Amino acid sequence: MWKGLPMKDNNNSVQSIDRVLDILEALSAAPQGLALSELAAATSLHASTAHRLLASLVGRGYARKDPESGKYRLTLRLYEISRRVSSVLDLFTASKPILEALSNEVKEVIHLVERDGNEVVYLYKFEPFSRPINITSSVGLHNPMYCTGVGKSIMAYLPEKEVRTIWEQTQVVRFTPKTIATWEDLQADLALIRQRGYAIDDEEHDLGVRCVAAPIFNWNGMPVGAMSISGLSVRMTDATIENFAPKLLHTAGEISKSMGWRP
Repeated sequence: MWKGLPMKDNNNSVQSIDRVLDILEALSAAPQGLALSELAAATSLHASTAHRLLASLVGRGYARKDPESGKYRLTLRLYEISRRVSSVLDLFTASKPILEALSNEVKEVIHLVERDGNEVVYLYKFEPFSRPINITSSVGLHNPMYCTGVGKSIMAYLPEKEVRTIWEQTQVVRFTPKTIATWEDLQADLALIRQRGYAIDDEEHDLGVRCVAAPIFNWNGMPVGAMSISGLSVRMTDATIENFAPKLLHTAGEISKSMGWRP
């Protein structure tokens, strides 16, 4: 039976992996390429060590040396790998176990949505049996962005020009007396969301229901989805929302990291 490498070899292997990652990150930040001396300086590696590791990366197709300038550049090999990962790591797959843990803790309805054009589509809903509530949401349902916590949390982190386009292309409907119905009110709410990091749906889509929502970011920092905690207004008081918010933001952050996002 294989019992692993001796501790010393394990430590050396981990150190080598760290050094290779340092080289990859340094090269990714220098699209024009880096000479061996520049790379050694950027990674605090001895030139001979950097050269040895670069030779391995070149041999495996992750980097190449420009014959004219002598500088090293990354190839598209990492991109090929990332495409394979993204094809199997969708938002629902990355989120489900984390959301289940949160739902067991807060004992309220949990939603996960994905942006679909100017709307959000619900991917996941968990409703605790002990606290059923009447929310007009179900997996596969589409809702506008402007009147839902999940939608507003996504809009808050999109470029303003894109937000304006979404607004102008959306038929604004007052689902309740509290629904945001003007561009100025939406702008003010989105600014508040960016300030505190999460959105609140204050009975804007369903009377008697409030929710707190946070965006989920992908590898390039774009909001591709959102998650929320929803409950009856009598339970989802301002104090309850303030208590849930750190848990929500932590969970959304963990999902974002699993999607490749780096804070």
